[in-house]
This record gives sequence, C-alpha cells and structure tokens, in this order.
Amino acid sequence: MIDRIWLQPPLAIARLGPSPVPCDNYQWGPSDLTPRGSGKTTVLPAPTLDLAPDGTLSERTPDRVVFKDADGWRPVCPYFELHGSWTVDGTGHTGPLTEAVLARFGLGPADVRWRVAVGNHKAHHYTGSPGDRIDASVEVDGDDHGRHPLDGVSPPGADRPLVPPGAALPLGSVQVPRPNEALPELRLRFTPAVGAVYGPTDLPNRPAEPGEPEQYELPPDRLILNPAAVWRHFPLADTQVDPRTMPPGLFANAENETSVGLVDDVCDGTVSVSLPGGPSATARIVVSPPDFAPDRRPFVSLADGLADRVLRAQVSDPAYLADRRQTALEVRDLFERILETMANINVDVQNERVGFLLPVPDEPDGVVLGLTENGRRRHRRYVALEVLEDVLREQPDLIGRVVRAPVPDDPAPNARMPFAMRGADSYDLHLTRRQYDLLVGWARSLRDETEPGS
Repeated sequence: MIDRIWLQPPLAIARLGPSPVPCDNYQWGPSDLTPRGSGKTTVLPAPTLDLAPDGTLSERTPDRVVFKDADGWRPVCPYFELHGSWTVDGTGHTGPLTEAVLARFGLGPADVRWRVAVGNHKAHHYTGSPGDRIDASVEVDGDDHGRHPLDGVSPPGADRPLVPPGAALPLGSVQVPRPNEALPELRLRFTPAVGAVYGPTDLPNRPAEPGEPEQYELPPDRLILNPAAVWRHFPLADTQVDPRTMPPGLFANAENETSVGLVDDVCDGTVSVSLPGGPSATARIVVSPPDFAPDRRPFVSLADGLADRVLRAQVSDPAYLADRRQTALEVRDLFERILETMANINVDVQNERVGFLLPVPDEPDGVVLGLTENGRRRHRRYVALEVLEDVLREQPDLIGRVVRAPVPDDPAPNARMPFAMRGADSYDLHLTRRQYDLLVGWARSLRDETEPGS
C-alpha cells in the first residue's frame, strides 16, 4: 500500500512574465571575485523541462539562459513532483510516484486528484471587506493534460464585490504533464499570470486630480473591477498610523489620498494532491515579480529566514563555532552576497533620501558616486576572509558599531548597515538573528585567538 505522499518542492516561487515562453532552468555558479571582476554570481544553464500544450514533456539543457525576449520577461513556472513511500511484500520503498508504482496498487493516473487554490488578498488586507477578496481554484484529474486557467473572482454573494459577477482576474494556470518513459514521474506545473494591473470600469471617467500621473491609464480589457467596491474608495489619509498601510505609498492613490482601486495579478496559495483512501499532500506556491537582477543574490534569503526559525540556536553552540572551516564558509558566503547587494544600490541617492546620515566623502576625479564607490570597494576587499579577519581583530567593536542589530529598539538604525533599506515589515532591514549571532560569535573567536597585546 502507499503509506504517505508529499510534494517536492514543498514551497516554490513563480515569477510573473508576459512572454509565452517560460524561463529556462538555471543555477548560480561561482562568483566573479577576481581583482577586476564584476562581483556578480555567474548564471549557469541547467536541465530544463519543456511542456507542450498537449501535455507532452521533454528535457533539454540550454546553451544560455534568456530572461527577457521580445514579448517581455519570461515567467518562472515551477513543477511540483509527487513523491511517496509504499510497501511491497514487506519491503518499504521511497521515491517519486509513477504510473508503474500506482499500477502495483490497482491505481492509475485518473485516481490522482490535484487541486490548486490561490488568492490575491491585497485589497482585502487593507479594507477587511469580504467583497475585496480575489480567489481562484481548479481541480484536475491526473489523466487530464490540458491547461486550466485560474480565474480570480470575489466571493459569491459578497457585498460590493471587487470582481463583479461575470468578470474574472487572471491569476495564472496549471497543467498536468503526460508521463513518458524518459520522464515517468507524476507532476503538475504552475504558470503565473503576466504581471498586469487591473482597474475599475470607471477609471477613464474619473475626474483627474491636479498633478496626477498618467500611469493610471490602463488598456480597456483590464478595466474590469467594480467601481463601487470598498477598495475603490479606501482612504489613506485616515490610516497613516495603521500598520497595514506602512510604509506609505504601497498602493496607487489620487491626490486626495483615496485609493484608485487598482489590483495586480500577483497571488499565492496551495497545491494539493490526493489518492483514493486518504493519502494527501499540500505544497505552497508564491508568485512574485521578475528577478530583475538574477546574478545578484540577496544577503537575506528565504533560506536564511527559514534557518533562523529552526536553526537559530545552532550558532550559539561553542562546538558549532569551533568548526572554523564551516563558519568561515558561511561568513564568506554572507559577505559575497552583501557585495552583490551593494552592486545593486545607489548609496548616494539613498543617503540623500534619508537626510545625509552618512558623511559624503570628497570625490576624486572621475568618481561621481563617492559613497557607492567607496562601499563597493570596501566590500570587495571583505570577501577575502584574510582581510576581513584582520579588520575584525584590529577593531573588535566594529560589528556593534556599523552593523544593525536585529532588535526593534536599535538606537541608531538608519546609520548602520544595511543602510537605508526597509524590510517587508516596514522596519529598517537587518540580518536575521542567526546571521547576526554567527557573525558576532565568529568575530569573537578571531579576537580570542589573537596574541595578547597585539
């Protein structure tokens, strides 16, 4: 019998894109950290699965990765692969589920039931109105290999529905590939929406506010929302202290600080699968904008956030810190990613935006952005661990002075690193607690090994 099933990956991130061609698979390669190198992570093509409209699945390895073509950004369309554990003649097995495995237990692809449910609750998050929810769901049998759209609608019978009856906001689609001899695993592919903005039907007729930007003009086929929806009349002026509206400017509003009623086609939700008799599994799907800098890794990643939840105590264990090779590799990786983030930031503009918290250096001839150039030059040195180790031995208080601690009452948050960057919670961005404690512990161990008086 099949004892248990699960989906791989348990969490996937799709990325919006208007191109009909999905982005090829790729992986990050070694960073170009030569003395005159770019400082970027290299991008290497990886084996890619192509899915035809009839469900035919094939594999190839591209010779290069194309992120954007004539139609725009290529969407990232993840697959979810069904795995399980089963017992045959008293022997346990674990691995991907295939038609052959199902047949052992008298099952076939038609017995596999997929369900995808996603939602865009951004407007509902602000207003709290049930009518401002946008949800979509679809159920697909394992032998159905067509593409199924995810049409976002407001709850039936809701008062002042944002998506009126008869309309739908496209939130992507799903498709079950047809297994074959070379690729026998059971999968489902999620394709996100194109990355469009939709507005109320009365948007072209709305009285223009003085100085209002023209970007609120939308194509007629995207004017589908209800002008009577609560979201269309949501006031910003009365919610300045409401944490749901922070930081300010998160949604389009007119000069009178009333919501224009725009909604994008981003969503997130669940991918579920079940077999007859009870085994079921659920994974999560998150849709995000295109990766505008795929060769620049963030210094706080999703993996860092998850590790902070489950492995935070690890870096407080003296035995863990005693493994100098492992901790040095983690610190080096962190500073490589900090360098890559620095390459994406105009520090001079950010410094001006927040009121010149950092002193502006004298700019030598040929250097226009002194703070930016200075920061990139320093962080390029720090990816050489020998240099970073020497700096921390000579200045044991350096981390406490210049790195923002992950606490809400940091007395001088804006002037510390990372400089002038905000997190999703609207507070000044910082390392995770695990990253910060690892860095502090690693630096302390360097000082402990320093010869007294040196």
